[in-house]
Amino acid sequence: MSILAPAFLAGLGLIAIPILIHLTQRQRTEIQTFPSLMFLRKVPFKTSNRRRIRHPLLFALRCLALALLALGFARPFVTGGGVVAGESARDVVVLLDTSASLRYGDRWTAALDEARAVLAGLEEGDRAAIVTFAETAEERVPLTADLAAVGTALGDVEPTDLGTRIESGLQLAGRILSESDRASREIVLISDFQRTGWEDAGRARLPDGVALTPVSLADDRDANLAISGATFAGGASDRSRIVARVTNMGDEAVAQLPVSLMLSGRLVQTHAVDIGPRGAASVAFEGVAIPEGRTRGELTISSDPLAVDDALRFIATPDRGLEVLLLEGGRGREDRSLFLDRALAIGDEPRLRPVRRPADQLDPAWLASASAVILNDGDLTDAGRATRLHDWVGGGGALLIVLGPGADPARWAAPGAALLGGQAGPVVDRTSAGGVRLSWLDYDHPVFELFSAPRSGDFSEARFFRFRGFEPGEGARVVARFEGGEPALVETSIGEGRVLVWLSTLDRFWNDLALQPVFLPFVHRALLHAVRYREPERWVSAGGLLELGAIVGGGTTGAPPLADSEWVLVTPDGARRPIEVADGPTWIEFEQTGFYQIERLESNAAPITIAVNAPVSESDLSPVATERVVAAVVGAAANAEPSAAVSTAPGDEDAPAVGRELWWPLLALAGLVLAAESIIANRWTRRRTTTRLAESA
Repeated sequence: MSILAPAFLAGLGLIAIPILIHLTQRQRTEIQTFPSLMFLRKVPFKTSNRRRIRHPLLFALRCLALALLALGFARPFVTGGGVVAGESARDVVVLLDTSASLRYGDRWTAALDEARAVLAGLEEGDRAAIVTFAETAEERVPLTADLAAVGTALGDVEPTDLGTRIESGLQLAGRILSESDRASREIVLISDFQRTGWEDAGRARLPDGVALTPVSLADDRDANLAISGATFAGGASDRSRIVARVTNMGDEAVAQLPVSLMLSGRLVQTHAVDIGPRGAASVAFEGVAIPEGRTRGELTISSDPLAVDDALRFIATPDRGLEVLLLEGGRGREDRSLFLDRALAIGDEPRLRPVRRPADQLDPAWLASASAVILNDGDLTDAGRATRLHDWVGGGGALLIVLGPGADPARWAAPGAALLGGQAGPVVDRTSAGGVRLSWLDYDHPVFELFSAPRSGDFSEARFFRFRGFEPGEGARVVARFEGGEPALVETSIGEGRVLVWLSTLDRFWNDLALQPVFLPFVHRALLHAVRYREPERWVSAGGLLELGAIVGGGTTGAPPLADSEWVLVTPDGARRPIEVADGPTWIEFEQTGFYQIERLESNAAPITIAVNAPVSESDLSPVATERVVAAVVGAAANAEPSAAVSTAPGDEDAPAVGRELWWPLLALAGLVLAAESIIANRWTRRRTTTRLAESA
């Protein structure tokens, strides 16, 4: 048996207290009254004091309770095969950062040297484990006393292209040491402690008694240049505009930095740019001719100590834009589509190309080339035109219906009326009341999601003087309402297509929405939602996931099931890995920077190329203070010195015991003894009081 806090054994001296109480307590003497002592002779009388313990049981119980309390606070324990820290038994987890930022300069070499130094400092009987982390953590070597094998495994570890999450590594290392029964448990965290890898952390908490030793590889003077992003826009004559964003993470300005654009491995343009300290700049490449299909592209800068972010890879596709067929009513105002036409012509992500045609001359060839149709105050009384438009929408088309004064849905042919998804009513006039506003918008709907953030657009400024009543049908969804609760925008589905019905005008005739700043983004969002438009996936960050069906178009109508073919993933270093198609979505993770290829075996189709770049967060090398990390995850007793935090030296009451501790049964027994003493003392006191009352009576 051993004792963790022998200083508390001095408490055994408190046993003197019940001894003094029992030996010095005087017995009360009853005084007898006597009428007079004047006639009595004074006779010398000698007495001697003889002290004895009158209640030995109470005395024994009180002494035993104090002894048990002193022993309990001294924390005795019986070892159960473990070894205390004083006998050099340590469990150490080497927690090694393998994120992309460790590729900076010679940081990785320094990280391995620090890890080997930790292993060299261990002694016989100590155990070590290796845990690596980037976005996620991995146990490379479990706790083992074979330190030579740990060192060998350390040589096989390489940095990745992934982002940093310090928290994930601490959580795994903490779980490993929580299962250890040794007194000295320590995590040695070797990292550059990127601030971006620690922000919003704090959920990780190490077990009690586990120490954290930070080894920082960061240098506040580290500078870095990176291509942090790019935008793509269509231009005139089917040429594109590519804008690269270059960021300077250092404290010194950079002059005339060359930035190059390459397509299919061929240099297209090079421009020089000046960037201030801790600043960013944009470089525009104009008039870029992009071939048909998916073309490999790269934006590059001159090499610096962190090469992984000196190139931005992307997939370039020609931007043909979306053709919007604007069908106008045959009678009425000539400028009814003026605001719509101007709004559609503005913007390039993606480009919208409006084509104005009369609704009463609807030609099938117009629909064949259109990505979306706007029926602006048009008429569908002709059954042939109505059927033609209905069939086009059912096949996957996108339609926006504007019910202005020239439209009379009550006279439409049945296929045309079916496009509304409900019953259109008469015109509601609110001119005398000064108009009404939009009182409710469904900000969860994709059309209005853009406007949900503060200061992102105010629809309440628009005044609506007239609108058409509407009764939504089954399956229709109202996404905007006027002040009286009447529907303003309704969505419905026809087959594979999508229809939006706007119950006022999109000009100045029935409202002033066209004069509000929200008009242009509202029209764009409505059309892109109807078209089911998605931004092209030009690249993915390392560690990202893509779904196989979305990549190869396996979810489109008429496409063969993915499981009917064999698929192979070709990594940037040329390795070929078969893709196992799951019953549900098949997700593919991209861990390396470079160009991946997805091939369909037994098919003549060209492979699909995926561009992968390092996470933008890895370019910012600004470190977080190691003291902040330690304070957030380790208790106060383990903050200062890792070796002392788990020491079992005398007087360290917070140190964890190894084996079976006896303090809690001793304290429990002391409580029982004190309870027994109280019961016996109370009974003895009541008995003595009863005896005295009987004698006095």
